[in-house]
Amino acid sequence: MKALFLDRDGVVIKYIPYLSQAEQVHISQGAKEALKTWQTQGYKLVIVTNQSGISRGYFNYDDVIAIHQKILDEYGQFGVKFEDILLCPHQPADNCPCRKPSPYLLLNYSQKHNIDLSRSYFIGDAPSDIECAINANCQPVLVLTGRGEETKSKLSKYPISIPIFNSLCETVELAIMGNEE
Repeated sequence: MKALFLDRDGVVIKYIPYLSQAEQVHISQGAKEALKTWQTQGYKLVIVTNQSGISRGYFNYDDVIAIHQKILDEYGQFGVKFEDILLCPHQPADNCPCRKPSPYLLLNYSQKHNIDLSRSYFIGDAPSDIECAINANCQPVLVLTGRGEETKSKLSKYPISIPIFNSLCETVELAIMGNEE
């Protein structure tokens, strides 16, 4: 099986630093259609998110659950189903094993659900997303939404070619190409 791992803030929803309220959730134009295409092409959709605001005391788990429910509801109305939301609640100082760029969440999920990481993609907007994908032997994809423009300037340090797209909408060509192999 193959999966499409997605960063939450800046990819699945518009980027707002330390987003803490469900009312702040805004889905980018065309994102629902894009993820529906990925899903139709046989990819399991999985959100992977660092939410250090929990550890920092900016918001709590209930706030994050409400945000995730809003995301699931918004996309669900369009027939998009996320298989799971993988969450790291820690801040960097906590030195946990699950915070991106660690591949822990991807490796653990793929083992439990028989996901072939070498046939999977991780779409993100931050260096931690790119590095998480590389560390998990998953194909990283950069979108220029959220923090993507800033991240683009750092891509030359990575040992592999990383596809770049202006938005989630444009990534569907990868989903279609991935099915032609």
